[in-house]
Formats: sequence, C-alpha cells, structure tokens
Amino acid sequence: MRKLLFKILFLLPLLLLAQERWALDTEASYITYDADHFLHAWSGTNNNVKGVIVSEENEFKKIAIAMFVRDFDSKNSNRDNNALEILEVLKFPKIEFFSDNIVLTEDKILIEGALNFHGIGIEKTIDAKANLRKNKLIISGDFQMLLSDFKVTRPSFMMKKIEDDLKLTYELHFTRL
Repeated sequence: MRKLLFKILFLLPLLLLAQERWALDTEASYITYDADHFLHAWSGTNNNVKGVIVSEENEFKKIAIAMFVRDFDSKNSNRDNNALEILEVLKFPKIEFFSDNIVLTEDKILIEGALNFHGIGIEKTIDAKANLRKNKLIISGDFQMLLSDFKVTRPSFMMKKIEDDLKLTYELHFTRL
C-alpha cells in the first residue's frame, strides 16, 4: 500500500511535468474556406479557433483544434445565415480535429487524425508547413474537403448547386506554455 501511495503522490506529478502544452493564439490564427458556384466564388474566415498541442521530450504527441461553425464570416450575413441553417448549426455547432499521430521535420508537419463536422467524423491527413522557433510554432497550409463526405446538402442558386469541394486554408500560431 505504501508503494502505491508513493507512486501516486510522487511519480504522477513528475509524469505530468514531463508533458508540455502549446496553446493556440486565437488573435493570430485563422481558418478560411473557399467555396464556388458557377456565378461566383466566396470565402469565409473563422478568427476564433481554439487549440492545444501536447508534447513530450521535444516531440509533439497530440493536437486538438475546435471552432464553432457560427464564427465563420463571409462578409455577407444573408449567406452566413443560410449556411448556418443548411449546416444544422443548432444540432452540430462545432468543427473539431484531433490527432495523436504527428511527425515534425525541419519545416513540415504531417498530422493524421479525425476531422468531425456536421456530426460525421472522417480520417484526414494534413501535410503542412511548420515554422518552429524557440517557444513558437506556426502551422500553415491548405487542404480540400468534400461537403458530400459529411452529408451536407449543397445549396443551389439558379437551379445549380454549389461545388462539392471546399478549399480550407489555415494559419495556426501556437505558443509553448
């Protein structure tokens, strides 16, 4: 019993101290989507992204990113309100990404994880640029996402639906705590 108590009281804090956390700087970070219709293209940006990275012994172990759908702004309130209705934001308010499979090289980061959107999770591999300097990490890049993968009913205008694929561009600034 004494050994167990010793382990809990003295070794557990040491294990917890071995982990470092990196917090996402919401002020500097963003995620933008680009959408297309045959008549025009538009984009919407979310400047209220939340996230954290956990590292151990200078190696990134886990990353979690979350944002609310309502925080995307396309500079057209009518379009944004229609998107909230189509995306069933009351039922599925958040977009989340989680990974515990991260490979960082000098200037690249490969992240394999789960992207959850509109109540559906899919496995997604993110290949991004990484800029690691002392206590700062900037991850940036883009990837394609299909609305049909998430069972989103594409809106139509002039009897033509918007394109199925969205391009997501991001720049995520992390600071070591």
